[in-house]
This record gives sequence, C-alpha cells and structure tokens, in this order.
Amino acid sequence: MSEAQQQAQRFRPVPLSSLSQAPSLPQLKRTARLDDRAIPLLTDLRFSPLVVASDRDGLDQTLHVMLRAGVRMAFVSGAQGELVGMVTADTLMGERPVLRALAHNVHRQELSLADVMTPLTHWEVADMQAVRHARVGDIVATLREHGLRYLLVTEVSDGRTSLRGVFSAKRLESALGEPIDADLHAHSFAELESVLVR
Repeated sequence: MSEAQQQAQRFRPVPLSSLSQAPSLPQLKRTARLDDRAIPLLTDLRFSPLVVASDRDGLDQTLHVMLRAGVRMAFVSGAQGELVGMVTADTLMGERPVLRALAHNVHRQELSLADVMTPLTHWEVADMQAVRHARVGDIVATLREHGLRYLLVTEVSDGRTSLRGVFSAKRLESALGEPIDADLHAHSFAELESVLVR
C-alpha cells in the first residue's frame, strides 16, 4: 500500500443531510471593551470579501456589487490595474456625488468612481506593527483624532507594502454597544470643498 493510500485511510467523510427549509445566515456579533485587544475587530483583508472596481465604473453599479458582496468599502483600480483609491457605501449614497455633479453640470449617473473616490494620496493608514499591540480604545482614539470612519492597516513584508486590514467605526460601535462619536466626519467638509473646486 502506498503512502498516499495509507494517508487517505486516516480520513473519513463527514455525514451529510438534506435541508428541509432555508437556513438563516450567520450574524457576527462580537462584543468588546475599550481595554480589549483591537486585533480581533480588524477585518483581515486576506480572508474577507473584497471588492475592487475600475475607476471608470458607475456609482450605482459599484454600490450594487458592494451590497451583494456584503461590504461597505470598495477599492478602486486604475487603467493598469493599480490601486488608485477607495470608496465607501456612505460616499456613494451621500452628498459628494450630488455636489460633484452640480459642480460639473452633469447628471449623477454620468459620474464614475474616479470623480468621487478618496485618492490613494489622501489615505491615512496605520502600520500593522503598531496595531498588533493596540487596544480597542487606541483605535477609537485614532478614529476620533483624525475624523475617520475607516482606518486602513498596512503591512511591510520583503520591502513591499500591502494592505492588511481595516477597522470600521461601525463595527467598533456595534462591539462596544455605543457610538464612538456623534460625528466622525471632521474631514468631510474639506473633502466636499475639494470636490467642488476640482
């Protein structure tokens, strides 16, 4: 008997059954305190649904794909497939597209992601090394300090920087059972102003 056959004999199929009714989808409910480690609340992009859309894609088309994938953030790629920005569901459904359309005298449907995304050059990111030992309260303090709803986390390996994960204010608020802040949109006015003057 070959080694492969011996290995195969060690394992047994698990029993299967038929469904008589539709099962419910799992609901992730994680609770946390400010003193808890933050890492368990990091959405690890290596293992999570990820939407990447072209900067030429339409807003409603992208929002539809995001909602189908169950994500509230999408990354935006350029003509060569390189990462150029990001958009959130809140952005796509918010004021920015309306103001951008008004500023350029076009219909909202004529806008592409390039018109409303947050460009790569405007991202504020945290390094995984700093996040690895952070507490939930440290992440909350960072979101408050910089007026962010999302905190992107990067990791450097072999001299290359890659996106590793994201902290979402909404997920933290759900885990803590209370809002992080009444309004984490400190940057939104500056962003809207930049949209109008482009």
